[in-house]
Amino acid sequence: MKDRAYRYYVLGLLMVIYAFNFLDRQVITILAPSLKADLGLTDAQLGLLFGTAFALFYALFGIPLAKLADGWNRVKTISIGLSVWSAMTAVSGFATNFAQLGGARIGVGVGEASASPAAYSLLQDYFPKEKRATALAFYSSGIYIGVGASLIFGGAVIAYWDTHFTPATQPFGIAGWQATFLAFGIPGLLLALLMWLTVREPARGAVDGLTSPGDPHPFRSVAREFAAMFPPFSMIALARAPLKTPFVRNLAAFALIAVVTVLVIGWTDSLLPPARRSPIATLGGLVITSNVIQWTAIGIGAYCSYSWLQSIRMRDRPTVTLIGTGTFAALSVAGGLMSFASYGLSPFVYLYAVNTFGVGPEAGYTLGWILAIAGGLGTVAGGMVSDRVKLIHPAGRLYVVIAAAAVSGVLLYIQLHTPSLTLFYALLGLSNFLQIMWLGPVAASCQDLVLPRMRGAATAVFFLGVNIIGLGLGPYIVGLVSDVTQDLRFAMLSVLFVLPVTLTLFALASRKLPALEASVTERARAAGEPI
Repeated sequence: MKDRAYRYYVLGLLMVIYAFNFLDRQVITILAPSLKADLGLTDAQLGLLFGTAFALFYALFGIPLAKLADGWNRVKTISIGLSVWSAMTAVSGFATNFAQLGGARIGVGVGEASASPAAYSLLQDYFPKEKRATALAFYSSGIYIGVGASLIFGGAVIAYWDTHFTPATQPFGIAGWQATFLAFGIPGLLLALLMWLTVREPARGAVDGLTSPGDPHPFRSVAREFAAMFPPFSMIALARAPLKTPFVRNLAAFALIAVVTVLVIGWTDSLLPPARRSPIATLGGLVITSNVIQWTAIGIGAYCSYSWLQSIRMRDRPTVTLIGTGTFAALSVAGGLMSFASYGLSPFVYLYAVNTFGVGPEAGYTLGWILAIAGGLGTVAGGMVSDRVKLIHPAGRLYVVIAAAAVSGVLLYIQLHTPSLTLFYALLGLSNFLQIMWLGPVAASCQDLVLPRMRGAATAVFFLGVNIIGLGLGPYIVGLVSDVTQDLRFAMLSVLFVLPVTLTLFALASRKLPALEASVTERARAAGEPI
């Protein structure tokens, strides 16, 4: 009984940490008006702070930090990462310009990248296989608890500050937005200490009877992952390899990505007249627009991801064998497309309500509660229902996801066409409840396709799709479509164009998932894994 209670204590603590993960990343949304007024930021700069500046480093640092989770103490990994992102959130309150705030946001992204790979791996060792989707869903409910709390408590701090202080009487000259960053960042440091002191590191793989030792040189492995991703180190390593084909392919990929990046920058800039291209700076006569920053960052992310996968293919054949299946790829891309929709809509829901229904700032509290309750319940329900259905059919988890995603798309369409604010709120809750049900089942399915020692790497690959496709593209593309068409409703509805592709990928994955889950050990052994 004590072990069971402690197991759920760990799950609850990890869920709270994940809520802080999203609390700190989403706070930019509620602070946007204050940041524009005090720091003179443009909408394009806010978009970069919300999405790309965070997403690129979050996604790329997730890879080496996942390797750390596979080989080092996961409790310490999470505790240190939480300390870093909480400190950088607090430091954000002292920024005086876009560059300083951007640097702090990069720090938040790097710190937060440590959380999910290590947490996913921990939960696999605290819960048996038949309860993992439920556990991961409960953990993932922290997403919407954090999103909702950022709107509710962020708005409350700003409202309190503005009500009780004038610019002349503010304590230490701290404005409301600065106080909010501090109020969100400092408690995370205490939470990190609680994690460090009260959570035990379980034996890796013991629950599955596949105990595996940690990496004797974990930080050397982390350095190797960094070198495998970033040029010129990635190119140098491949050039030294006996086979030159990977090096040639890497150069070709670099060139192709560079060309595509330049073409996409030119095309997206051409969609808007020069006056509306959100210039950020000028470099040697070249105007740096938000499109330049956005697509350069995505290009860097694409190249680094490709280089890392090449490196893994050369030095860890068993891992590549298990995560290199079409089913794993389909789940990762489909998860990214589901995130594309949710991340793409999230920054604009409040603005849509203002434009369409004329609501005021008090709507932030309403929206916050709706997103927190609906999203939190949806993630937990998705895990619990899918675990039950999996007992009936081996691919049952994905059947639940397909049904929920399809219905959520219909509800979103109605939500963005209703003239009733009450119905808008109700449909927002229902669509979010169903839309987020995918996360626990899909994450658990990806984890079940690999061995215990590979779980951190599998999580990193999974979150590459979620973060580069979802967070890196979703908010920016919806905003760009809105700028081009001057129609926010159409821009938000445009996320539905990816739904048929998403459902098809889930359906294809469901066909081979049961056989792949049943043959994990056999396929790993055939690829050279010493088990």
